[in-house]
Amino acid sequence: MMIEEKKIANVFAISPFNEYYLPSVNRLTFEKIDSLSLFNKKFHSKFKQENTLHIIVGMDSGLLANYVMEYPLAEGSKYLFVELDEVLNFLNVDIPDSLNNSLSICTATQFKQILKNTDFNLFIVKHKFKLHYSTAASGNDIYALLNHDIEKAIEHEYFESSVGFTQKTFFKRQLDNLAENLMPAKLLQNSFPGKTCIVLGGGPSLNQHLNWIRENREKLIVFSVSRVAGKLSKEGIKSDIIVTVDPQDHSFEVNEAMMSLSNESILISADHTCAEIVAQWNGSLLYTGKQIPWDDEKNNKNIKTEGPTVTNSAINIATEMGFSQILLCGIDYCHSQSGQTHTSDTYKANLGANIGTIYEWVKTYKGEMAETPIQLLHAINDLSQFVKSHPKVNFVNLSIDAAIVENVNFRGTSDITLTDISTAQRDLICPQRFVLDVNEKNLMLNEVKATLDVSINKLEQLLVKLKQAKTLCKKISKIKSNNNILISMVKKLDSLESEFNNEYKKYSYIVKFYGYYEFSQFLTTKNSNSWTSDDINNQSKIYYDVFYNIAQELYDLTLDAKARLKTRISEYAEPLNFSAFIPQWRNDRHFGRALIWQREHSNIIEDLTLNDKNTLAQLTDEYSNLFVKKDEKSNTNLVENLNNATRKLSILIHQKHLIGINKMVEYLEPFIRQDVKIERLYYLAKSYYQFFTNSFENALETILQLSDTEREEQELSLIIRLSLKLNNFEQAIDSLSKIVQYNDEYLPQYAQILHLQGQNQLALTSYLDYLDKYPEDVPVLLKFGLFLVNVGEIDSAKSVLLQVMSIDPNNQTATKYLAILNK
Repeated sequence: MMIEEKKIANVFAISPFNEYYLPSVNRLTFEKIDSLSLFNKKFHSKFKQENTLHIIVGMDSGLLANYVMEYPLAEGSKYLFVELDEVLNFLNVDIPDSLNNSLSICTATQFKQILKNTDFNLFIVKHKFKLHYSTAASGNDIYALLNHDIEKAIEHEYFESSVGFTQKTFFKRQLDNLAENLMPAKLLQNSFPGKTCIVLGGGPSLNQHLNWIRENREKLIVFSVSRVAGKLSKEGIKSDIIVTVDPQDHSFEVNEAMMSLSNESILISADHTCAEIVAQWNGSLLYTGKQIPWDDEKNNKNIKTEGPTVTNSAINIATEMGFSQILLCGIDYCHSQSGQTHTSDTYKANLGANIGTIYEWVKTYKGEMAETPIQLLHAINDLSQFVKSHPKVNFVNLSIDAAIVENVNFRGTSDITLTDISTAQRDLICPQRFVLDVNEKNLMLNEVKATLDVSINKLEQLLVKLKQAKTLCKKISKIKSNNNILISMVKKLDSLESEFNNEYKKYSYIVKFYGYYEFSQFLTTKNSNSWTSDDINNQSKIYYDVFYNIAQELYDLTLDAKARLKTRISEYAEPLNFSAFIPQWRNDRHFGRALIWQREHSNIIEDLTLNDKNTLAQLTDEYSNLFVKKDEKSNTNLVENLNNATRKLSILIHQKHLIGINKMVEYLEPFIRQDVKIERLYYLAKSYYQFFTNSFENALETILQLSDTEREEQELSLIIRLSLKLNNFEQAIDSLSKIVQYNDEYLPQYAQILHLQGQNQLALTSYLDYLDKYPEDVPVLLKFGLFLVNVGEIDSAKSVLLQVMSIDPNNQTATKYLAILNK
């Protein structure tokens, strides 16, 4: 005999508070507290948030949906319930016509499509949504898979919809880097036709091929992503080209090991790279993308910055340089089989598997499955399309443990053919070829400043016009009647808007592109059919306020960029004046510029005053202090992720995801002595893996290693299933006697096992306890009737079967057994 997997039964109970609920969904929750009190405490303030898409997983047997509908809905908000298909089949929730535009109920499948509807997607784009879990969804593991599906759907939709919100950071960085982005990467285009290069990433597989790379170094041009350049140098592998793209401030800390390599490598950075890196790089620097964010004409022939990862960008640069064979190594696009995310001896390499995060799954060239974050999943797709568009280039991944990228082949190093690279050709990427002398740099800096001055002038004019528009909007809002004055003001406003769209078209576009996020906030989720004239006036006022504020912000950034350009120019001015540029270095915390200045002015260092020499020495020390290593968190933080890890395991169990469950076992095993919660999770995962692979005896032995005090409902349920599978009735009865405290639905199963063991009085008590609360549960009534027949209580059995007939007159099972008993 086998205990049934949990199913949702069409059996309603009436709570002590006279509320109907599904026990298989809500267990004993509403036996202890009425729904109004529970929901008021858990949801009342949360559901009042205005202009928000409230996504609610589960309806708590319909009680939560009724609760929401009984109160006024928050202004501008929508409420979207997502429920299990089986539960929806049992519920009949009537939504009043007045709420049809504000409240919806759907399945998980319907939810994914609904998110793409304009009315709902705008909330996602604006990040104006809240995810809530019903009491059932947060406490019953039958909802684990639904919770996962909903969270993933939102994650994917937000990731795809929010790409446009990142450009403000890129804009700022481009302006920060104007003084450094002087030499475009297009100088390297088509310089290595027919040759082979290798792009080295920070994936876990990098270490596997270091010896082969060293042996074949002279036949390769080596590209490395910035985070591994330092590691490669320690391994005796010089990077010809280092690539960096990350605009975030922490990128400097992550890539600190490469900063000492400026004498031996060319740094190619994206136009928006972290300013701390490019401003302090003491060597050859080329940039991809655009020098000035809005200067399309001058830069449209430069090598583009391909995303979404630095490896994608490096591969694009290698392709533009004409290589006919591009080898990939350490570009895994997935975690290792032990859960590692980075190669050893790099930042974050020793932080261990993030066991609580639910990642995507990809297949490796070896045929195994591996986890990967959503960003790398998009990187895989982007690289596949990129490779497809370059059919004349042979792209090869050297790691069999890397995620499969369509159109990129795996090949072992023994099958790689390399050709010699002459000294003359290798000299094409000699770093010294791309170092500007003082006069060249000074000339370029002044050219950039002149170009920026034109933009500053245009933005100043735009701000004057926008201020006029703001003033008009304020006056219009105070006029209550439709008179000639109002008409005149509206015409003036229309005339200004016409100027924005024509004379200032380029800069209006720049402002809106830069402030895409703020302008998206201007879009309202309110139904336009309900707009009043006040709403329209208010929207116009908000629009021009946003327009002016963003234009002012962009104007201020250009002034900052101009000030930085002037200080760079002053670095080469005569007579020398440290006070003209060192305060800017300090303000930017770009202390490393002291080393750059000394390299570029080596001929006058000895002539400096003692005070100036001390100033440079002090700045050099401050630059060194930037590299003081911060303590990394150790993987003992695994304990902190256990709640998410438990939830992740529940999802994998529902999916019968053998690979995922086995990964959990592998990730947890080294730490089972650290914490009892880790031990519990480890044995549960291992036992389920053995159960799903039909190793039932081993599975039972494994789960029983947990002490009684550590066994909760999930463990007890598994013990029961395994015990019955192995006919270990004593163990099954013991666990059933403990599991009934979690849910009444176990009582009939407990009664069945007791009956099989001849403990009929206890079995009768269990049946009666259950049917006293759920008198119309037909399947259990039928089992109870058969139980009574087996113990010789024929008249009582007939009464129970007649009770079934009164509930379900066409029940064939009851009809059949009654006929037999009446004979």
